[in-house]
Amino acid sequence: MSATSELKSQTPESTSLLGGSNRGRSSSRKRQLSSSSEDQMKPPPTRQRSLSVQRQSKVQSSGPPSSPVTFKTHGESFNMAKLVQTTLLKPDVFQSIISEIKTELISELKTSLKSAITEAIQDAIKPLNAIINQQQLKITSLETENTQLKQHVDKALSDASERYEKFRNLGNAIFTSMAENKGLKEEVATLNADIEELEQYGRRTSLRFHNVPLSKEDLQKTDNIIVDIANLKLGISPPLCVNDINRSHIIGKIEGGKAQLICRFRNWKIKNSIYMSKKKLKNNSAQIFITEDLTRDRQELIKRLNQLKKNKKIHSFWTFDGRVFTKKNSGSDKILIKSFQDVEDLKTE
Repeated sequence: MSATSELKSQTPESTSLLGGSNRGRSSSRKRQLSSSSEDQMKPPPTRQRSLSVQRQSKVQSSGPPSSPVTFKTHGESFNMAKLVQTTLLKPDVFQSIISEIKTELISELKTSLKSAITEAIQDAIKPLNAIINQQQLKITSLETENTQLKQHVDKALSDASERYEKFRNLGNAIFTSMAENKGLKEEVATLNADIEELEQYGRRTSLRFHNVPLSKEDLQKTDNIIVDIANLKLGISPPLCVNDINRSHIIGKIEGGKAQLICRFRNWKIKNSIYMSKKKLKNNSAQIFITEDLTRDRQELIKRLNQLKKNKKIHSFWTFDGRVFTKKNSGSDKILIKSFQDVEDLKTE
């Protein structure tokens, strides 16, 4: 309860006391109120001393005392100062005043503390705000750089994508060309094989005679020399005659009184009869031997097979009717050699 409300509650009470019709009762009540008020107005000794000192100080500071303030109601007069003092000295009023003062002080203290704390926090965070602002500037700068970098990266990726697409198309074109080239190579190889086969077929009636004794005077007599070899050394039956030969001539030069002759016979039967009798020339004093007239590719195959035989990779090799055969060992089946890869395969088997 506030002091003001207490005063308001006190005033009606005094008014009721002063407004009775019986003056005796009023006077008696007045004396009781006065006596009660005087008793209530007596403070504890220490407080009375304090109030006395305050009064003396007030009297000394303010000069002569002023007239007391009074008010009347219902014909009764009241001393305002005493009434206020009596009211203030009541325990509940005093505690109420103290409580209000405490509340006000706490409120003011809270406000002051809040203001001080706020100010202290603001002072404390000023450096942090400065750092935050600097960091924000750096972040903004980094974001700008990141945006620019992203643009560069996007452009680089776009360029790379375009280049990749070009390379991919180029690669596809290359692979297509390679496939076409491979197909063309296979076609060329097939054509070459066909041509080589036709060429060999054109040589099917021809034989080559190696290490044939020959002089320059005999260059025009090669047909007769071949007839003599067939009849005298091979014993062909029926005997071979010049009319069985279409054409013969020397290949290369005469070296050491010997030369290589090539002869095309009138038909394959005559050629084959002589070729099948070639074993009769084994161990002859002139070291004459007979081979089929092969194309360059087949001659190279024979050369490589001969090297494999020397290295003991194969047992033997031979030709028949222009085709090349070999055996890995004496008891194995014969193998038809058609290409250089077939020869290479023999090295690893």
